[in-house]
Amino acid sequence: MGGYIQHILYEISALGYIEETNKPMVQGIVNAISRAHQKLQRGNVIVKRGELLDTNISRSPQAYLLNPEEERAQYKYDVDKDMTMLSFLNRGGDGLGVLSWFPVHGVSVNNTNRLINGDNKGYAAYAAEKHFNPDSLPGKGQFVAAFAQANEGDVSPNTFGAYCTGTDIPCDGTKETKCPGTSTCNGRGPGWKVSDLESNRIIGQNQADMAIKLYNDNSSNIMSVGGPIDFRQKYWDISTVVIQRENGTTASLSAGTTDGPALSGFYQNTTDGNIFWDLISSIYQPASKEQKECQSPKPILLDTGEQKIAYDWQPKIIDVQLLRVGNLFIAGVPSELTTMSGRRLRKSIKQGLIKNGLGNNDTIVIQSGPANGYASYCTTYEEYQMQRYEGASTPYGPHTLEAYMQVFNELVVSMAKGEPITDSEELPDYTSETFNWTPEYGPDRTPLHRQFGDVLRDVAIKATFDRKKKDVVSVRFVAGNPRNNVKLDDTFLTVEQKQPDGSWKVVRTDDDYDTKFHWSYKFKALGISQATIEWTLSDNVEPGIYRIGYFGDHKVILTK
Repeated sequence: MGGYIQHILYEISALGYIEETNKPMVQGIVNAISRAHQKLQRGNVIVKRGELLDTNISRSPQAYLLNPEEERAQYKYDVDKDMTMLSFLNRGGDGLGVLSWFPVHGVSVNNTNRLINGDNKGYAAYAAEKHFNPDSLPGKGQFVAAFAQANEGDVSPNTFGAYCTGTDIPCDGTKETKCPGTSTCNGRGPGWKVSDLESNRIIGQNQADMAIKLYNDNSSNIMSVGGPIDFRQKYWDISTVVIQRENGTTASLSAGTTDGPALSGFYQNTTDGNIFWDLISSIYQPASKEQKECQSPKPILLDTGEQKIAYDWQPKIIDVQLLRVGNLFIAGVPSELTTMSGRRLRKSIKQGLIKNGLGNNDTIVIQSGPANGYASYCTTYEEYQMQRYEGASTPYGPHTLEAYMQVFNELVVSMAKGEPITDSEELPDYTSETFNWTPEYGPDRTPLHRQFGDVLRDVAIKATFDRKKKDVVSVRFVAGNPRNNVKLDDTFLTVEQKQPDGSWKVVRTDDDYDTKFHWSYKFKALGISQATIEWTLSDNVEPGIYRIGYFGDHKVILTK
């Protein structure tokens, strides 16, 4: 799902800035804030931490090894394995929810997927809430479980490593490990022999199980949160930053942004261009000498920082934020920080807090992101030199991390002095200038002698299904375009179980991971479409009589 970021480079792949995507997202956030406010109560917040294995690996271990040996020696792994979690309890000790941070990319479901899903983080929230709200439908229970992202820039859920598709040949995306023929280099998750959805379930369930374990284990407590609540936030023009180092030297980010190689014919670890793409780049927007020096050793494909067409192709003004609750600090960063970048930023913030009298050795700093927008990746200076994917996708050059450390120190000093941020920029609004290339769609119609919602293909009369075989129940309906109503806080489908008194109880919606909602045009020119609902059975499905329902909206002629 895309279309809610207003910068051109991020809009292109999603066919533009799409208000019908953005509006329900914003409304959903507003609804969540309103509901949280309505349920305000006194309680306790406890910080917990535990090591979670077999859930993430480094996808760029070669670049990680470029970091100083003495720095790497401080850490057991080349990715962070700790889950840090906040447990929220009311005054009676009853659980209200959990909020956890664990670094792992949401790429368990591969790019052949065409169904909306929350990947492994979404599955973790689903599984945890099912555990704490056993009698509630997804998202409707009292206990809330949230699984946030941390320094996952170089962290993969594909724990079996990367292999050339259709073979057992290991690869790493470089030209040296180029896959044979049409084979491509793809990561394998723990359930790869079954499907990427099974890998997604395993990685998500691992995170849910760890959150449940931490919640129930008092020995994992590391802090009871209490004390001042504060924040500092800044709209920050990163393209104008000059890095001030302790030895008096400086480095500039003034050349702005670029986007590294990500097309066919490019390989990771690339520090030289090729003739064809160099020609395309020179015709499109030749990079200035200053830009090349700023981005070196990156071969510039798209000089988005100096692009003059339309509006900003990538953000120059980004949103950074530091939250404080007692001795707990949360840094909101819009970039995807690599493992070592996140470690350095956390360390830098903590040192600044101690220096300015806000923290001590027990202070906990959490780096959360991408947050408050999106600004691609951020590697360490050393990792940037190899130009693997993460380095190539660090748009502000090799000193980006230093710039982040510098601006967060500014937020720390401001908080310590009790002074507001006075030099915040104005965040540009390009939504009136954006484009939307999503296909237009017309009114909906039904096949001859049919009504909307009619069953086109039913299950067999008195059909029986085997849970052990994970049989799939499938029903097809006459449908309307789902873009007519995206069903915010609602569902396109239900599975209902017949109760002893003859009533029906909803036991599944489209938020359940064992249901799928497929929609397609049957005759696009006529506006005739169909919806297919699938329900995969499993051992936790009770024997009984069930029915499947479809809920849609249709647009009639001469209406918007």
